[in-house]
Amino acid sequence: MMQTKEIKSPSPFRTFLKKFGKQRVAVLSLGVVAVIVFAGMLAPWLAPFDPHRPVTDQYQAKGIEVSQMTSTSIPLDLVMSDGSKKSGSELGQVSLESEDRQIASARKTEGSVLVNASGDGSTTILVSRGDLASRFKVVVSDQDDKEVYLSQLIATIPKQSLQPGETVKAEVAGVLTDGSEVKGFDQLIAFAEKDMAVEASKPVSTDGFSNSGFSNSPPSAESRGLSFEAIEPGVVNVSEDGTIQAVGSGIGKIKVAVDGISTILPIAVNVPMSEPVPIRLQPGELQVDLINGYKHQPPSSLHWFGTDHQNRDILSRVLVGTRETLLIGFVSVAIGAAIGTVLGLIAGYYGKWMDGLITRFTDVLLAFPGILLAIAVIALLGPGITNIIFAVAVFTIPIFIRIVRGSALALKEMTYVEAARSIGVRDSVIIMRHIFPGTMSVVMVYLTMRIGTAILIGASLSFLGLGGDITAPEWGAMLSAAKDNSRNLFHPTFFPGLAIVITVLSFNLLGDGLRDALDPKMKD
Repeated sequence: MMQTKEIKSPSPFRTFLKKFGKQRVAVLSLGVVAVIVFAGMLAPWLAPFDPHRPVTDQYQAKGIEVSQMTSTSIPLDLVMSDGSKKSGSELGQVSLESEDRQIASARKTEGSVLVNASGDGSTTILVSRGDLASRFKVVVSDQDDKEVYLSQLIATIPKQSLQPGETVKAEVAGVLTDGSEVKGFDQLIAFAEKDMAVEASKPVSTDGFSNSGFSNSPPSAESRGLSFEAIEPGVVNVSEDGTIQAVGSGIGKIKVAVDGISTILPIAVNVPMSEPVPIRLQPGELQVDLINGYKHQPPSSLHWFGTDHQNRDILSRVLVGTRETLLIGFVSVAIGAAIGTVLGLIAGYYGKWMDGLITRFTDVLLAFPGILLAIAVIALLGPGITNIIFAVAVFTIPIFIRIVRGSALALKEMTYVEAARSIGVRDSVIIMRHIFPGTMSVVMVYLTMRIGTAILIGASLSFLGLGGDITAPEWGAMLSAAKDNSRNLFHPTFFPGLAIVITVLSFNLLGDGLRDALDPKMKD
């Protein structure tokens, strides 16, 4: 006698897992959501800094010196006519001048220049010693103006001694702050004129001074154009085109200057060059990159997301803000879903005047755009995280009423519901045992998708200043503070905004995957 093998149908849960597993984007989104949730739960331990205090107040506990980021020492050499260099105490008296002290300042140390960052932007430091002058550029917090400045002049003539009455033409080249060279009189003059046009175009404040703190009147041609000056006219003379004529005996010196930079050209007339002559100041670096350690630090290995206008670590604030943001999303949607589901079941099951009353209430709430309805609730209750949760829940309720009501209207006409009613089962039991489980799939899908919308609305309310404590590490509040204090920087707004986008997108994609997996019409 043959035995028939019983064929077991797969359980609904296994069928759901099989369908959901094929939704690769949804599975990936679920992983991202899990990471976000765990990051929010573990944020106090994951955050590298206290999100409420400036990082400079916490550096000492971590063994970090602020001066290592905000200042640097630039070696300075005195180049001699024979190619040798002098440094340290042999430099003598050196003067330093910053074009904009609000960005960077400099002071002389033993054989070097100590540069300190004080603000964000780009400026130049002019180093001078007697008739010698050089320049180097300072960029703070990656705020480079992309301008190239003249750093040093190099003037040369034939090295042999001249005879009285003999003439020679000087050759001049310029070294720029990007390391390139400009050769020839015409090119140097053209560069100086272009630089002068850039300086003249800088904005002037109402008190007649530029943003750098110096007068913004156009520089004179003598101070910016190429000029030659004979320091010992009794030995050599020089014309405007750089032609040098020997007129006596001895060691003559010609000062060559352009754009505030100058060098010395020694000329031996009828005598040998017995001792080397200082001809140029040479900074160890043409461009210095520093960090403003007191606010708006750019992303780095120390601060992955940079710091904000109060020098608080943005990564720490984003991590800690995850908990508050998810709290708004989960709690507000849970409240709205619970109330909306109950009202939707009542309206769909009982119908008649009760359905009409609840439906009209739903229509009134849906007549307002979600964000305006939330703002109206906040206007009545006042700002604060609790009121934001309540406001988001209020505009969530009518959505769940509609979708649950529609499902209840269809389910109450099913045969098993009519059978239960015919044998006298109470309405509350029918609703909870027979109708509510049938609406669960729709509720779960829309609840997941609605969390992303709730997070977005909550962030919008905080961005508008309706979140209570504007200093709290909440993503919307962070965007609002960055908008007001960090208009020319990308990282204070980019990372909180990116966190909002990733979180909302992940919940939406997860909801799409759940909808497809729970849809009985979708094939395996």
